[in-house]
Amino acid sequence: MSENKDNRDNQNQEEIRIYRQRRVDQFRMRIEEDEPAVSESVSGSDYSDEISSFSDETTRAQIERDSKRELRRQRREEKKIRKVKAGQNKKVYRISWIAIVIILSIVVSQFLIIGSNDFLAINRQDEAPATIIIEADDSVPDIAKKLEQKGVINSKGFFTLFANLTGKADAVEPGVYQIPMNKDYLAILNHLEYTGNRQTTITLQITEGTNVRDLAHLLYESGVTYDMDEFLRLCNSNEFDEDYAFIGDIEDNPNRIYKLEGYLFPDTYEFYVDEDPKLTISRFLDNFEARVYENKFEVKGYSEPVSIIELINAKHDYTLDQIVNIAAIVQGESANSEEMFKVSSVIHNRLDYGSQYDIHTLGMDSTAYYPYKNADSVPKEELENFVSTYGTYEKAGLPPGAINSPCADALIAAIAPSETDYLYFCHGVESDGTVTSYFASDYSTHMSNLSKAGLN
Repeated sequence: MSENKDNRDNQNQEEIRIYRQRRVDQFRMRIEEDEPAVSESVSGSDYSDEISSFSDETTRAQIERDSKRELRRQRREEKKIRKVKAGQNKKVYRISWIAIVIILSIVVSQFLIIGSNDFLAINRQDEAPATIIIEADDSVPDIAKKLEQKGVINSKGFFTLFANLTGKADAVEPGVYQIPMNKDYLAILNHLEYTGNRQTTITLQITEGTNVRDLAHLLYESGVTYDMDEFLRLCNSNEFDEDYAFIGDIEDNPNRIYKLEGYLFPDTYEFYVDEDPKLTISRFLDNFEARVYENKFEVKGYSEPVSIIELINAKHDYTLDQIVNIAAIVQGESANSEEMFKVSSVIHNRLDYGSQYDIHTLGMDSTAYYPYKNADSVPKEELENFVSTYGTYEKAGLPPGAINSPCADALIAAIAPSETDYLYFCHGVESDGTVTSYFASDYSTHMSNLSKAGLN
């Protein structure tokens, strides 16, 4: 009995060994199919009784224990692999996070350095004031943008942040302000907050030869008008015909760009901040009317002072609008008031008898780029193919209208030019910056003058 038990135990151990070997070789054991082979490999005899012992409880329990141990081992290996991968991922994540933090730190530090320098007005030493126009619907970013554009601050974003945090921008009233360029943020806001710094009127000097477009920009930038488009529209309208007879007398011309060009008299004016453009234009026209119809001037050939309109009526050669047209060219072509009368003589001589010398146009440079003042004023996208309808090199006679706002001297010169036979003139700039004028009665002399002026 004991011998049978020992044989059975030995057989069980051998079967377990075979099972493990087959597990190593990754074969799935199928007991019912492999039992003969197992018996045969053990003893080479028919052990049908012993084969069934492979399935006894002891063997099966041992197999289950081994299987569980193997499964636990595999799980431990998988866990180790996952842990290694997790550690690697964590390391990459940590490095990435550190890099992001460093980059953000650099950006923020740069922003803070720039902002703090701007906040404290460091490196802004200029005490000259900048004109800042605050409109009624301006937000804090709008105000900051205007301050940045004028060079009062360098960072509109930082200023906006500061103004919102302090809440001081809420007290800023619309108006025109003169702000020194060397103030820090708090001083700027205090300056804007104090109503005593807000201008309600603006004194502005309009220089001779300013055209309508440049005048519109000047009025806008100075805070006289916030509606530049409306100002330009009114300058080419009939809305002033009834109030000013000299405007109503202007003949309609579809090629005329601005009807009021030439009549917005250059002078020093006092305007309200953001005043009605119609009121602004009325100021110019009132002044023109006074200068032309009321003011008296000393004129060569007249024993007593006369008004401009009296000179025009005495000559009977040109209408007021034509005189304004000629005067605008005289203004644009003359280096000074003294030579206006000679320049005017060239214009009149060409109009009167230029064709006798094969001169059929005025050929004046000042008309070539109207409604712009010169080539530099023409938008780049227009310049290449730009042709002015006011050009006097190809078209005979006067332009469709004036090209700028002439002064009183130019108006008088247009009416009473010097008595010359000049048909040509040119200007040369000397090394010291002075302008020399050359006049000629014939073409050959004119060509010589061009060489002297460095133009040929």
